[in-house]
Amino acid sequence: MPDTYTLERPDTQAATGLRVDRDTLLTAVRAVRQTVERRNTIPILSNVLLRVENGLLTICASDLDHWSRRQIAYEGQPIDTTVEAERLLTAIDTLRPGTIDIGYLHGALTIKQGRSTRKLMTMPSTDFPVPKAMADSTGFAIDAAPLLRVLETARVCVSQEETRYYLCGVFLHVEDGHLIAASTDGHRVVQVKHPAPAGSEGMPDSIIGTKAVSLICAMLADLPEGSQVEVSINDKGFAVSAGRASIAGKLVDATYPQYRRVLRFDHASTLEIQSTEWDRSIRAAGSASDGKTRAVRLELDGGRCEAIGSAADGGRSIEPMDGSYNGPEIVTRVNLIYAQSIAKIFGPTPKLSIGFGSQAPDLIMITSDDRPGVIAGVMPMRA
Repeated sequence: MPDTYTLERPDTQAATGLRVDRDTLLTAVRAVRQTVERRNTIPILSNVLLRVENGLLTICASDLDHWSRRQIAYEGQPIDTTVEAERLLTAIDTLRPGTIDIGYLHGALTIKQGRSTRKLMTMPSTDFPVPKAMADSTGFAIDAAPLLRVLETARVCVSQEETRYYLCGVFLHVEDGHLIAASTDGHRVVQVKHPAPAGSEGMPDSIIGTKAVSLICAMLADLPEGSQVEVSINDKGFAVSAGRASIAGKLVDATYPQYRRVLRFDHASTLEIQSTEWDRSIRAAGSASDGKTRAVRLELDGGRCEAIGSAADGGRSIEPMDGSYNGPEIVTRVNLIYAQSIAKIFGPTPKLSIGFGSQAPDLIMITSDDRPGVIAGVMPMRA
């Protein structure tokens, strides 16, 4: 598999002038701009790289841990410099659709369209960070649509607590013929399985960080229907590329916890309910909340299924759930935000099977025959 993101610097730099389509360049700059951090202590990291290589204009951004690259067609002479991402984006966005001319001389970038002119100061491309070439990587091809679905589903339960950095990402590994993506924040857990693509055998267990997952998902969502992507992963980093777009970066340097130890399937009782009805009932029960109490009480007993919410000031909401419950009487409490996120994992149409353990600390497990590769769980709240 070719290296999808190593950038080679040309030996010389001279006065240049090139012509590109404004909308194509604007789309590329918007895409890579997502990698740029708003607050940078290193000035060059506020810039995007503009460099001609292999007959295409490369637009690249980095935060030292991730690299986003797009390539577009151009006419004219090569260019090799960097310019502040936000200023470049604004300069292009305020031009009309059509052809624009870009000139570079004496440290200044000039963008012209008819009588409109933008002049932006630049920084040398020699200061721009270049990622190391990936060595000893596992590479495979996979359709963009299922990969996007796997990552979008798995990232719902990613932790936001930076102190537990090893949970701030999606855990990706291959096992028993499946590509498995999982995440947990200690309160929720989700696991997604997809048939392992050819060539993925031997892929190292990898934690793809939260920002990297967002960048990859954004790139995949922009690809035409039916696109295929190339994935490379080694023990340090990853690269995902499709056509003229690529994302590369470092993996989270940690060992992911044994999340599957809490996935139990010996349920004492089960609630069968549509995903939309689960979401509606939880939201309705939470309507009485004052924002301080996020607990929703579930009372399940034969034909009675109710979600109950309350507030410290005496507010209360009782909502019947249109579901089928099988098991002994159960009273438990769930965090309404976490419970609603389960509906997001499975989507609006599936019928959910929600299993409750015989003891309060047991994870509430959620599966669906409509999404056979997905397992999710929510930890009940203490009474």
